[in-house]
Amino acid sequence: MGEFGKSSFERNEKVIKLLKVFCIIAIFIIIFGVITINYQKCAAENSSSYVVMYQPGRQVLSGNDLDARLPMASTTKIVTAIVTLENACLDEVVTIPKEAVGVEGSSVYLREGEKFTVNELLHALMLQSGNDAAVALALHVGGNMDDFVKLMNDYAASLNLENTHFCNPHGLHDPGHYTSARDLAALTCAAMDNEQFCNIISAKKFNVPQSKFTAARTWYNKNKMLSLYDGANGVKTGYTTKSGRCLVSAAERGGIQLVCVVLNHYNMWQDSMEYMDAAFEKYCAVHGAAEEEPLYGIPGEGVSVGVRGGMNFAIEKSGFKDLQYEILPEKGHTLPLKAGGKIGTIRVFAGNRLIFSSELYTINDIEDENGLYAAENYRGELEVKYGSKVEQIYCKLRDGVQARSR
Repeated sequence: MGEFGKSSFERNEKVIKLLKVFCIIAIFIIIFGVITINYQKCAAENSSSYVVMYQPGRQVLSGNDLDARLPMASTTKIVTAIVTLENACLDEVVTIPKEAVGVEGSSVYLREGEKFTVNELLHALMLQSGNDAAVALALHVGGNMDDFVKLMNDYAASLNLENTHFCNPHGLHDPGHYTSARDLAALTCAAMDNEQFCNIISAKKFNVPQSKFTAARTWYNKNKMLSLYDGANGVKTGYTTKSGRCLVSAAERGGIQLVCVVLNHYNMWQDSMEYMDAAFEKYCAVHGAAEEEPLYGIPGEGVSVGVRGGMNFAIEKSGFKDLQYEILPEKGHTLPLKAGGKIGTIRVFAGNRLIFSSELYTINDIEDENGLYAAENYRGELEVKYGSKVEQIYCKLRDGVQARSR
């Protein structure tokens, strides 16, 4: 081969090598682009939102896009569980129906005819996230799916939630199945008032003994927060391609119980820990009278007044000195006012910001106008526990004068 032919061949070989390299790079770019697009479709099809809420008072401490309506995947099962607990006994026996076998998505692989207690299925639901367990419980409690879903929606309505609607008990995607971070946190806070619910969601595993109706098995909790985060005590994970990664977390430290909801957060574990860390660092709890205890009394009139649900809220650690309260009397009372009757509303402010509001009620019968007037127009101190201290909250300014004590 002549010099010219050899040189031409070498040049062609170099071009071919360059083309091969270019093709390989192009293929990688295309593959990476497809992966990125698919991830965006799966994990970012909707906006994301979060909230951190103080559980006893359902008080929002931080958040973003709190009221955006978003799919919530298996965190739906929080409501499935509490509705079941409020309508069935833990030791009731459930025979697995055909409809609960082979349900799409996460499963504990129930078989038709097996028998479990409600308690066992609730652990399958909340630890292992069994969609089949959700269907079995729904049919047991509601008789049919529609009636159980109605109970779920009634539960949300009882909490005055406006951005939540359920179409099923497991959270598989449906356009009409949605919640908001604020609503889901409020639902969880309410559910955590139930001791049985709290026992279930804080369990890391649950053993089902062997019986003549089923083999022995163990269900493990998918909620890694129980192992990753100090003080974690619940509650539920969730994922579909439409919802992205969802997590409802709960943790208690130093007498402050938090609930954190993240919807469509790819880094749901880390984000949740950071949001709760910030809240624990910034806030502390203020505890007043429990619901059955007198918030204040009028000794000369023999009148005691309680606060519905108890007085319990969170404030910034440096903010106690700014707390004041006011009482808004209820109008149109008819005497005698029987025990449990509404006196009015108490509102607590940090500066000008309302942080707590609840109904006041009379613990004993009020027979005369003097007792009623005294109960409605109390201006004395309210004793509360703030950290390890017992402190007083004073009445807001009235006519330029702040009441201190009676």
